[in-house]
Amino acid sequence: HQHAISCIMLTGLPILAFAALLGYMLSTPPTSVSPPNVPSASPLSDVPPWPIFRIAVRLNDMLRSTAEVTTMPKIRALDSGTAGFHAHVTHIRTKNDVFDAVHEAPLTCAQAAEKLELHEPFLCRLMEAGTTLGMLSKSDDKFGTTAVSALLVRNVEGSLKSFIEMINNPYFQPAWDALATGNALRTGVSGFESAYGETHWHYMAARPELEAEFNRAMTSFTAAAASSILSSYPFPPHGRICDVGGSEGGTLKLLLHHYPNASGVVFDRPTVIPETAAFLALAGLSNRAEGIGGDFLTPDLPSELSSCDVFLLKHIIHDWDDSSSITILKNIKDIAKPGARLAVVEHVLGVSGVGMERAKTMLDMQMMAAMKGGAKERAVHEFEALFAAAGISAPVNVVMMRDILSVVEAVLVS
Repeated sequence: HQHAISCIMLTGLPILAFAALLGYMLSTPPTSVSPPNVPSASPLSDVPPWPIFRIAVRLNDMLRSTAEVTTMPKIRALDSGTAGFHAHVTHIRTKNDVFDAVHEAPLTCAQAAEKLELHEPFLCRLMEAGTTLGMLSKSDDKFGTTAVSALLVRNVEGSLKSFIEMINNPYFQPAWDALATGNALRTGVSGFESAYGETHWHYMAARPELEAEFNRAMTSFTAAAASSILSSYPFPPHGRICDVGGSEGGTLKLLLHHYPNASGVVFDRPTVIPETAAFLALAGLSNRAEGIGGDFLTPDLPSELSSCDVFLLKHIIHDWDDSSSITILKNIKDIAKPGARLAVVEHVLGVSGVGMERAKTMLDMQMMAAMKGGAKERAVHEFEALFAAAGISAPVNVVMMRDILSVVEAVLVS
């Protein structure tokens, strides 16, 4: 009798799970946004409908949890302790153009070794390892890219190759070592500052090749992040958009292509602005967009910013400690006209599913290792505290997106 009840319960579990998922999928989703113009090459096509996104996230969390509780603790400990190997081998294959070599047509490892002029036995082992991680496919002894590794090919839409190269650059390793030895943990100084005696920004400014690599990495993030922003956050059709820390201008370019009657400004370090100007000119936006150099940590920002209707800060605040973040926000508030909007796009903690939250905490560890001491990912209440300390009194609104990112928004009132 008890066995029969157990069988009935087990049989019913998939039905209950499906019913729960269906109810979640059909519940009222956040609002979607349709920009005035959608170019033929728009990345908006990559954004899934809200119901599909929500069900995929929930299923992923359920399956991940199931895999974890059914994995032996010893195996989980080994996986956790060797996870860095995954990053290393992915970086090696990316840096040496292995994915590029097999993207257009599958190759044997011998053919790839000849094409790339690499040591065949080592390359074959790296490529075999790639199949176990889902980074390479293999059929008839020939290797090809998967949906994941196709994103690590240079010059393809949505490529993350530049980001992988930057985040795994060996000069970051001493920053992690400083955390491991306890120096940073004892002092509260970031791993990078402990290792090098200066912030990442100062170190990079003295090395143009690293600054260029960093800018390429930020640009590689642009299409995916911008498509999520475009599909979830509305901009004034005839307004002026100020992308603070917008690097070369990749995000602003996509925004203006979708808002053909809007104009914009990229505000960034003076050393970046020549690249910004060239990028915007190449995009045919010189008549609607400009780059302005300056320092958002100093008061009296350039007067050109006073005409902006939206101040967009994407992946900016998490690079700074609370005191610096408050200074940045206050300086923007002081230059902004009444009614302008502040839109901070970050990995907001505590608002997503389990899988996304885990990724955010790992990014938070990267902030602790590599950026200025106190730089971190933040929860909603921490953003509210920063905004209030900067004198921003309007209510804080969180806009969810079909992404690991969210928008923290407030209206700036003088």
